[in-house]
Amino acid sequence: MSALLRGRPARAVLLVGLLWLAALAVAQGRIVYDSPLVSRSVGTAAQGHLENGHPLPPSGYGFVTYSTLGAALGRQYVHGAVRDLLVEAFAARAKEKPDRRFVVGETGWPQGGSFWPHHSHENGLSVDVFLPLRNDQGQARDVAAWPWNRFGYGLAIDAKGRLGELHVDFDEVALLLVELGARAPAFGLRVQQILLTPEHVPLLLASPAGQKLGSLASLVQRRPATWRQDEPLHVELGVVRQRP
Repeated sequence: MSALLRGRPARAVLLVGLLWLAALAVAQGRIVYDSPLVSRSVGTAAQGHLENGHPLPPSGYGFVTYSTLGAALGRQYVHGAVRDLLVEAFAARAKEKPDRRFVVGETGWPQGGSFWPHHSHENGLSVDVFLPLRNDQGQARDVAAWPWNRFGYGLAIDAKGRLGELHVDFDEVALLLVELGARAPAFGLRVQQILLTPEHVPLLLASPAGQKLGSLASLVQRRPATWRQDEPLHVELGVVRQRP
């Protein structure tokens, strides 16, 4: 009997490993069999849909998905121009700071539309990026995204930007926003709105890079959002011109 009980944890670990590999295969398959058709966003982030959405890769230079399962289920689709912008911006930050890897949260369904439990993410132009963390020694750390903390969305970063022994690197948040704002026009996009929890806005703007946000600073929402944004940075983009 004792040998049987000892075997159960091993079988559980094996089962979890197999499920993860299956989810990874599905997520990668979405990339391999992605359509070449050009995306079109219809309506708004809160009431719209997406035509010819494209999946974000589960990982790449300077970024990783919040959840292989979420990617496999199709919860990381965006407008094709948004995908290309994000991949380029993350790579630019990784080239500047090789230790920094951004964790991309949820974005939307392949066809957009209602995206529970979010109140936006409907037209393929909304992106959640988890706030980058560092420990007190200055080492970069990822958000821990697990089922028991709602895949990272159930964490509680306090008003000072701390999560236990970790703290938000607001300077890196601002530098990513600068990259997105500077590179967006080349993809026919513009940064339209930036959401953070209100307590974090002064910390972002007071950071060295935050003081150089320029016109992007006016896009940071100061009032509380419907869903408190204390884990992810939420960026909404707008289409300036449709790519051929």
